[in-house]
Amino acid sequence: MSPDSSKLKKRNLSVGISALILLITITVMSLAFLAVNQRRGSDFSYTITGAVNLNYWRETTGTPVTIKSGWEFYPNRLLTPEMIRISRLESSNVRYPYYKGVTITSDGWLDLGEKAELYSFGEDVKKMSRFGVGTYRIELVLNKSVDYVTLNIPDIAQSATIWVNGKAVRHYGTVSDSKEFYEPSQVCTDIQLVPIDGRIEIVIDCANYSSPYGGILYSPCIASTATIGMIEYSVRMYLTVLCAFWVFFAIGGNYIAKTFNGKTKLYFFLLMFLADILYEILSPMVTILPGNWNKLIMITLMIFANYWSFLFFLSLYPKGTTKLFDKLRFFEITIFSMLTCCYLLTFWCFPSLLYLPSSVVANMVLILITNIYNVFRVLYMSKHYEHGKYLYMSSALLTVAMHFSFFVRHQYFVYITLHAFLLIFLAIGFTLYFVKDYVQTYEKLEDNNRNLESAVEEKTKYITRVNQDLLHNHERLLENEEARKKVMSNVSHDLRTPITAIRGYIELMLNAKEPLSREQEVQYLSNMHTRSVQMEQLISDLVQLTRMESENDTIEKMPISIKEMVQDLFQLYHAECEGTKKVMHFHAPEDDDLLIDGDPKKLLRVFENIIVNAMKYTREDGVIDITCHRYEDPAMLGGNAVEVLIKDNGVGIPANEVPYVFDRFYRAENSGINKTGSGLGLSIVKSIMDKHGGKIWAESEEGKGSEFHIVFKASEYTFDEEPEDEE
Repeated sequence: MSPDSSKLKKRNLSVGISALILLITITVMSLAFLAVNQRRGSDFSYTITGAVNLNYWRETTGTPVTIKSGWEFYPNRLLTPEMIRISRLESSNVRYPYYKGVTITSDGWLDLGEKAELYSFGEDVKKMSRFGVGTYRIELVLNKSVDYVTLNIPDIAQSATIWVNGKAVRHYGTVSDSKEFYEPSQVCTDIQLVPIDGRIEIVIDCANYSSPYGGILYSPCIASTATIGMIEYSVRMYLTVLCAFWVFFAIGGNYIAKTFNGKTKLYFFLLMFLADILYEILSPMVTILPGNWNKLIMITLMIFANYWSFLFFLSLYPKGTTKLFDKLRFFEITIFSMLTCCYLLTFWCFPSLLYLPSSVVANMVLILITNIYNVFRVLYMSKHYEHGKYLYMSSALLTVAMHFSFFVRHQYFVYITLHAFLLIFLAIGFTLYFVKDYVQTYEKLEDNNRNLESAVEEKTKYITRVNQDLLHNHERLLENEEARKKVMSNVSHDLRTPITAIRGYIELMLNAKEPLSREQEVQYLSNMHTRSVQMEQLISDLVQLTRMESENDTIEKMPISIKEMVQDLFQLYHAECEGTKKVMHFHAPEDDDLLIDGDPKKLLRVFENIIVNAMKYTREDGVIDITCHRYEDPAMLGGNAVEVLIKDNGVGIPANEVPYVFDRFYRAENSGINKTGSGLGLSIVKSIMDKHGGKIWAESEEGKGSEFHIVFKASEYTFDEEPEDEE
């Protein structure tokens, strides 16, 4: 396993553990939220008449009292406070069966609590069904210092008339024991109560022929007006925060999404999030609409949120990620779109179906299918798409919990539902995701920019170097061209001079009026021969330089004693100096042959050219020193080298012309004084040295002489080694 893949595996494991911890945390917090945010029955005692004793309560304390137990319920009857009062008189002949010690539950009159006790008065009391009528009654005894209180009733299904101290103070829908005259309505109200002699009697007539549950579904509570207002204000503030998150996503996300491959996932998330927020805003506990509009719009928003969650998880993965979902893409969109349309058309065309238990089951099935499919997609895609896979899985599971929380029936103390509570986690989670994705994209862009800037800088440096090289080469070409023109002028002059001389001697011999003597003929022919040799030498230099600079020229290396080769040349040219005032000296170690690997013919040309130049440009009484020795400078050819130093005290070379002495066709300005030459000799020498991997350079001072350093890598062969006998 490569280090990168191992590092990626560890990072994915870390992210996966973090996602698991996050889900466990959200689960624990959700359970804690449900445990804390619920309407628990307050502890209180009862009077002899069965009234709830709240003498201890003061409105100034601000503590709400949840009236969950202590109710009376009259099944299958719609009674007024007066009818109940009369039935309780000892002289009354009319008795209405009722349950005492009733507890308010989310199932309404279908579940009156374990402590409910039936007083039937000998009648056969039928068990309540989900459709029917019933009357709730409770009597409160307050401290006489309490001037007024506020009664909060969150939910009664599905129509109600509320009586306080014998007066009907609220009517919701039409309460009737006849389905023909019954009209449903959402019931969520706050009523200000004024005690009479410290007592408050509350009677609630309920009718239901449309909802799966009837009666009081939410435990009422009494508190000061300020406290009830604070509870409702906190709900609105919470929903405002959710709306602020949505606006943040809509504005900020639009800018952040510019760095994404596509913006569709942002738009579908915004639609899903908006539908979930509106679902909470249009809850009857926050916004009451007439008739069935609350229920109809909430069901519509739930279906849209479910559909947009499907499209959101679909848009997380680009086309081409897997062949399976690429093939299914058209069909899955078509199927879920048709299901959504069918559900919406059914409920909008037949709103009476909204409250049927089968409709609740149908909605649960739709959400179950959609969310299972979303989870399956994320699980399958996580094997083929690494980016954000753990976050997507966490989001899918959180969406499952959030959408199934639509069906959680719970008596919330503050009207912030579990669905609204999970929404804040979804908002925070995706805020972190989008910001993280943006930061990662920004960091990648920064890295790319840095890499691009570095590449541009490198390219710029490279182009600058190339331009400098081109400029330098251009300058060299111009200099070489100038030198070539100059030398070609010299070459043409040097060729023209012997040709003119030869032609002159020929014309003298042809046009002589008298026969030439034998001595004159020999002299003329000798001069003509000398001139032809000059021409041959010039042409030979040109041919050799061309051959040396071609790739086809080969070097035949063999072990050579530099000391012997240079010593032979010294003896040759030392003999030529006899009879003149020129002096030549030779220095070399006696016990070292100074062996190198090279081509003897070509190296002979190197030393001969340098020695001849030293003799040519040295005064009549000049001195030429030739030294051969080991060159032990580590910086030069690894430190194992042989140097030949040829030094004279001749005319020297101008300092500004020393770097160019090895250029083709180049001749120093002072070299042409009574001297001949093509300017090719040192170029040939340089080419030979380059072919051998050696070094050559000149040091000179005009008027004082020159030094030429010739350095070769020493050979590993010695003459002491005897070759093996060949069989």
